[in-house]
Amino acid sequence: MDTSHLKKEYAHLVSGKSYKIAKNFDDYDKIRRFEGEVWKFVGSGFLPYESGLSLFFRIKGKFEHVRLQMIPEEQLQIAENLQDYLVEQKDWWRFW
Repeated sequence: MDTSHLKKEYAHLVSGKSYKIAKNFDDYDKIRRFEGEVWKFVGSGFLPYESGLSLFFRIKGKFEHVRLQMIPEEQLQIAENLQDYLVEQKDWWRFW
């Protein structure tokens, strides 16, 4: 997939960095995302008409689309507090 159109940053997420899920959550597609999983952020997009936030990651080597709808009845709480759900995963083997 061509990712050149994606924003390289969203909230605290930066393209190329890895993030660990700190709290379980369900995305818009009702897929449970489990604490402890580590994802590499690729980029983001937003669909204003549907208040749809699209986050793209490499998860277990596969390119994946994680959707959140930014309305109170859906995943607004998660989107507004993303730093509580996805925390930067430092590479412990790198020393600099």
